[in-house]
Amino acid sequence: MSSKTTCPGPAFHGYVETTGNALRIVYAAIEDVVPRTSRRLNDTERRTMIKSGAVFVFSVAESGIKRWTDGMLWSPSRIQGNFLVYRELSEKGYTRNSPLWYCDVLTHGQQAGSSLPNDIGTIKNNGLMKKTITITHNGTDFHLISYYKKEDISCGRLQKPTTSHQIMALHLPARMFQLEKLRSPPKIEIGPDGIERIE
Repeated sequence: MSSKTTCPGPAFHGYVETTGNALRIVYAAIEDVVPRTSRRLNDTERRTMIKSGAVFVFSVAESGIKRWTDGMLWSPSRIQGNFLVYRELSEKGYTRNSPLWYCDVLTHGQQAGSSLPNDIGTIKNNGLMKKTITITHNGTDFHLISYYKKEDISCGRLQKPTTSHQIMALHLPARMFQLEKLRSPPKIEIGPDGIERIE
């Protein structure tokens, strides 16, 4: 892993549907095929880069980012398989003293809760969703942050990484990651060619 493709920008534009999708994007980032985020985004970069389809990959060791902040207000997280999913909230009626004002994501994947208390607020109409996962390679945690809108998925505006030739051209070693650290580790199967693959 070198620093030639580290930058603030997204690693991928599209939708991360499965753990397998996430593993492929993170592996492509490790192999310098797609960019890794090497530092915290500034205010201008947040406004221009954080939008539906943006997928960021970073490690704390390389970037120094212990908390991913995006300047947006989010619901408590919900567990979705190996992911934590957040919904964008309306900022109307909030102050900076509100507990979830500009809520950020702890890089160790802490779950904030499963329901919205009465004083948290309302889901923003046509707002963003944020989907996060932490994947470990050689003892280093890589964090993937994906932003999307449900409408963009249902209308087919966001493609999955399986449509990316540069990502799919990479052979993903089945035992590249410490899959046992995931809540629901994907299965490793041996194909007809005798090669192990992640299901």
